[in-house]
Amino acid sequence: SEIVSVLGDVNQDQSVNILDIVEMINIILAGNPNETQLSLGDLNFDGNINILDIIELVNLILGT
Repeated sequence: SEIVSVLGDVNQDQSVNILDIVEMINIILAGNPNETQLSLGDLNFDGNINILDIIELVNLILGT
């Protein structure tokens, strides 16, 4: 079966939750996201993963 990637599911565990926020922070601190991380983590589509994407992810998780 094919694995479907969901926007925001940065750790690719098929669930968008607090673990994705932790992973996104680690990606930002490492400073060099790979293509998959960038495509799943760039929630505001500005070409970067940064605090603005974390805010978007928190809002997505909270449903706001």
